[in-house]
Amino acid sequence: MEIYCDAERIFISRDYRVEGISKKEFIETHKENVVWQSAKLSETPRKLTNTRYHLVGAGGAKLVRMDRSNGETVEIDAGNEVKDIASDLRDVFFVTAEGIYRVPAERFAEPEIVRLPVSDILDKPVKSVDVLGNFLFVIAGNFLYKLSTEGEKLSEKALADGLKVLSDYDGPVAITEKEVIYFTEDMEVLSNGSYEGVFIKAEHGAYNTFLLSDKTFSVFGKTGKRYAHVEAAHYSSFTEGLNHIYFYDEEEKSLSLAGKKDLLGDNFQEIDLATLVGIVMGSLMLAEREGAEVLVREEKGFIDTHINGELVPVEKIILRLSKYFPEVFYLYKNPGYYEQIDSFAERFDLFKVEGRDIRLNTDLLERLIEMHSSFKTFKEDIAKGIIDLAVK
Repeated sequence: MEIYCDAERIFISRDYRVEGISKKEFIETHKENVVWQSAKLSETPRKLTNTRYHLVGAGGAKLVRMDRSNGETVEIDAGNEVKDIASDLRDVFFVTAEGIYRVPAERFAEPEIVRLPVSDILDKPVKSVDVLGNFLFVIAGNFLYKLSTEGEKLSEKALADGLKVLSDYDGPVAITEKEVIYFTEDMEVLSNGSYEGVFIKAEHGAYNTFLLSDKTFSVFGKTGKRYAHVEAAHYSSFTEGLNHIYFYDEEEKSLSLAGKKDLLGDNFQEIDLATLVGIVMGSLMLAEREGAEVLVREEKGFIDTHINGELVPVEKIILRLSKYFPEVFYLYKNPGYYEQIDSFAERFDLFKVEGRDIRLNTDLLERLIEMHSSFKTFKEDIAKGIIDLAVK
């Protein structure tokens, strides 16, 4: 089984189906209100990930795509057992022991699956993959690799006993049989920490790595320090939300949750999606003030920006801003939050969609800029960083 989430739902895969649970209702009442259920599947997904519109799962040699709003299901054959999956807004990447593959989320069909030729020169078996912008991080054999999403090998690092790789905006995070290892974007070791037990699952968000073994649930910071851990004998899976961690209790066959503030203490500041969206749009306004010509448009549910005439997808802006506002990384790391940009913008009047064009609420964003200390400290760097994205 497995669990995952987006802004509105907690997803549970069990007994050959996937269910979407109302997150808001579960937080408020602890009741598991099933809002949709997938078709019966050939295999129970053991891996789950989000794209712009879909939840994608992998179990055995099967890949399954579900519409996150209603559970409408498409199942395809991956050819061999899928070891890991990762995704961005538009594409799904998966690995078998023999190679790395990509399939478009919108054209989710067996003929659309492409094997990356770089697979032939990697150590074997291929074990894990994650995506960060134009890069893939891959654990294969006794190496950690950095690849381009087009399949070019950029660098490699020896890594013994590697199990899982996760992307941080600064570089990869590798999980081995005993350690959590943080790397820089140049693949140099930054720090490491150790854990006990047999590895089950790990997720990495904006600030911390959460790791579940058969003995403990641990929270690591990027210094390698373990900030918190709890006994986890009954948990078989978990997933990270913005302000909560959701667990699946194997004995009770049910969900439970813990607030991040309870785990991390008063240093944790609650995150709301409206502020994250406001930071992105406020940063575009800063670039405009510095003389850039900025046009924001929405096309088929994707927000794109034209900066000085060059197309810059908003996900690239999100990654650039994560250096200054780490919490913004959640909008990239879990594409399931992306669907909330429009609804939160409308609710809080951050911007309005007029045809294809998006008009920013400059007065409201001005107040956000004045309130947020990072805008004051890094104002010029933020504007320059965004403008530089348009330079080819």
